[in-house]
Amino acid sequence: MVEPSLSIKGLRAGYGSLDILNGVDLDVPQGQFVALMGPNGAGKSTLLKTLYGMTTVKGGSINWQGKDISALKSRAILAEGISWVPQGRCNFPVMTVDENLQMAAYTLRDSKVKAERDYVYDLFPILKTRRNTLAGNMSGGEQQLLEVAMAVLQRPKILLVDEPSVGLSPTAIGIVFDELLRINAAGQTILLVEQNTKKAMAVAQRAVILRLGKVIWDGRPADITHDELGELFLTGRMRGETDVEQ
Repeated sequence: MVEPSLSIKGLRAGYGSLDILNGVDLDVPQGQFVALMGPNGAGKSTLLKTLYGMTTVKGGSINWQGKDISALKSRAILAEGISWVPQGRCNFPVMTVDENLQMAAYTLRDSKVKAERDYVYDLFPILKTRRNTLAGNMSGGEQQLLEVAMAVLQRPKILLVDEPSVGLSPTAIGIVFDELLRINAAGQTILLVEQNTKKAMAVAQRAVILRLGKVIWDGRPADITHDELGELFLTGRMRGETDVEQ
């Protein structure tokens, strides 16, 4: 059995006095593509932000490669090999693609920056062709790929991706998800939050469903139908089951 690189036990977290996560348990092995899904307010994005040191942890633990990182700040977590792709457009629109990647390399030594940019261009050839284009002049799909590239430039061991399909056309969504699938096939661990359940279930090896700040289902996408998924979103239970304890 593959040991989890990321092991979350009884995690409680939120913002100030507001609790959002109410005892999350989740293991993510190295190399796996995991989709986090659930209704609005389930705690999906909060979980990613907590893993990246951006919320108040109230209890439980986050064990990353044998080390408890629940008290670390974002800069230290990035240094541990965890990168985050936030929801929405977070690039610098009046800077070129190449300048954006230079900004993303702010934690690297100057001697390594060119090599890491070249590494990203090899991963995402479409960005290489656009390297001198202002980020704000690119399509939504290309901008989202740039967001992913800026995170991947840090050579993360796990990539946290929050709602990459927001605001994109169906064609752009397909391009972004194809690229995520491709880098996962090359060995990149991905923890994805996504409301487009059909697309997420098509690319992920595992689906984890949150409701009211708890994991209520964890398994292979092939083991749950879209009707059952909707039932879980609405009621917290599968058909024929009693209510999941809240």
